Amino acid sequence: MYKAAFFDLDGTLTDSLTLSAQAFIHTFRKHLKREYTPEDIFAMFGPCEEGIFRKEDEGQAKAMMETFLEFYRRYHSQYAAIYPGVIPALEMLKVQMPLAVITGKGKRPAEITLEETGLAPYFDLVVSGSCVERHKPDPQGIEMVLKAFKISPEQAFYLGDSPGDIETARRAGVTSLAALWGARDEESLLQHNPDAAFDTPAAFMAWTQRHQT
Repeated sequence: MYKAAFFDLDGTLTDSLTLSAQAFIHTFRKHLKREYTPEDIFAMFGPCEEGIFRKEDEGQAKAMMETFLEFYRRYHSQYAAIYPGVIPALEMLKVQMPLAVITGKGKRPAEITLEETGLAPYFDLVVSGSCVERHKPDPQGIEMVLKAFKISPEQAFYLGDSPGDIETARRAGVTSLAALWGARDEESLLQHNPDAAFDTPAAFMAWTQRHQT
């Protein structure tokens, strides 16, 4: 039986990738006078927002981060939402075990999304991209939560929507689960051979019920 559940955020619990992309596009247009597509933005993902801005223009990174956050909060309800079926799954798991979010998002954007969607109370720990030195697929974030919860890797699973999430789980030794409902590239995700994959949060919830009895 599992003793903890770990989750990615964007594309797994929340449909918020469009919000992130639009916030980046707005910020780069304002500060760098450059135009980007959402796919251009997604290709930059890995470091947290602060890291992306430092890479693009160290001198304007702080100002760009503030612009990003202002847009991100203002338009959150327009561009982002919880995937249907996520709340019932979290409610069921919350009474059985501690829950954690492990995301590449920076601390402040992650906090905004968890607050705006009402998800924050479900989680005992949030490890953001601002909390780690080595980003996914490095397992540092998962290892931090395993240590905090005082459990072994085989006692936890990690649900994510990207190949990097599956690789992160595998490197950490936890069960790797694929959230196909939010995947930008389902074929690539499945090619990374997750331990289980789910088309809907309801299917994920059914899996967890089978593995806790």
